[in-house]
Amino acid sequence: MKKHTAVFIAVLITFFGCASIPAVHDDLDIAIRDTSDYLNDNIPKGSKIVILNIQSDYASLSDYIIDELIANAVNDKIFSVVDRAQLEQLRMELKFQWSGEVDDKSALEIGKFLGAQTIISGVISELGDRHRMRIRAMNVKTAEVQGQYNRNITSGKTIAALMKGGHSAGRQSANTVYSARTTSGNSSSTTGANRTTNNRQSPNNQTTAIIQPPVSVYKIGDTGPAGGLIFYDKGNNIGGWRYLEAAPADLGPAKFLTESPDSFPKNFYDLWERTEGDKGRGIGKGKSNTENLMGIAQARGGFNWVVRLCDNYEVNGYNDWFLPSRDELNFMYGNLHMKGLGNFKLEQYWSSTGWTDTWGSFSAWYINFEDGAHDHRNASQPRRFRPVRHF
Repeated sequence: MKKHTAVFIAVLITFFGCASIPAVHDDLDIAIRDTSDYLNDNIPKGSKIVILNIQSDYASLSDYIIDELIANAVNDKIFSVVDRAQLEQLRMELKFQWSGEVDDKSALEIGKFLGAQTIISGVISELGDRHRMRIRAMNVKTAEVQGQYNRNITSGKTIAALMKGGHSAGRQSANTVYSARTTSGNSSSTTGANRTTNNRQSPNNQTTAIIQPPVSVYKIGDTGPAGGLIFYDKGNNIGGWRYLEAAPADLGPAKFLTESPDSFPKNFYDLWERTEGDKGRGIGKGKSNTENLMGIAQARGGFNWVVRLCDNYEVNGYNDWFLPSRDELNFMYGNLHMKGLGNFKLEQYWSSTGWTDTWGSFSAWYINFEDGAHDHRNASQPRRFRPVRHF
């Protein structure tokens, strides 16, 4: 009997002892869960939301909060949430960091572009031995603040672990604002196939990146960011671009090549299929055609090649131009010239699509803007051309 009593007492001690020990919850996780509950109560049910960014000094901390907020929203099934993979693609195009600041105008434009009704963004900053988290929801259509949740957080193990890697690598200063303004000089600085982003210096020597994100909706014939005309819209941003913009004016006439291709390296002919193949012809091929040809032009000093003139072209601060492919040029002919737009001449215009016959003779495709006829002739014949860019 004594033995059974002892066992019973031990069980009671174990049960009540364990029950009296509260479960350990990290304050950051509790704050994120409370934030999600607050958003659930303050944003109309069924809304499409995009959790855009959390500004902080630590990219891993920003990522953690965003991931948890997205997971909560998905599991709560109250809103539809923009997939982070889609947002990641747009983030790479616009070159903003999850931990960086995004101004309200840009955030709202991004929300419109993604078809969201609400943008969620926030800030988490150090406050002595604690952290202060502020999460805000904005109505994309009206720009009204639908709610703001503020919370002081104890700097527990999770935050400590996320801060271990130090400040966000390569992050801009805390005052950097990624803006949707269209400004001369805001395009990418480009040389051949390698492109880098221009940064403009603010008066206090802090770098402010001014970008032109592809978040405005354009129609065929509209004036594009570089002052040219939009002539093609593929309807999505797959591949990092949606629109094709023709330059404001012609260049040339000029020769496609300034020397015979007979002495070119063997792989020159591999850039195109022989006997009218489709390689290098379709929509989206103009840029790669230009880059391939630029590699040969740079190696052989082709300073006056058409592709070299396109690559060196700059207008209104934009220098990311290339020679259009045959199909891209055809859309320019149909969507602009045939509608009386673009001030084109009734002459022949070069494309970047090459052509080689069964004997290996090289020529390039062009379109006659007098009647829309396609043909390929001697690459040393001077013809007009119109650079294009995509965004």
